[in-house]
Amino acid sequence: MDPPELQQRLRRLAQAHPGEHPYTLALRLQVETGKAITGQQAKHILNRLGSDRFCHAKT
Repeated sequence: MDPPELQQRLRRLAQAHPGEHPYTLALRLQVETGKAITGQQAKHILNRLGSDRFCHAKT
């Protein structure tokens, strides 16, 4: 899976589950794609995409 596709899937998950902790989003992504990322990586990707409004939880 290429990084842009991974980013878009993560963004879609964040939009589908607003306010969910980045770690939980990372686990959902792993179930959906088989690609394991950490919660910190998920938070970083979403912040870089400008989706920080979807990451309200503190890590």
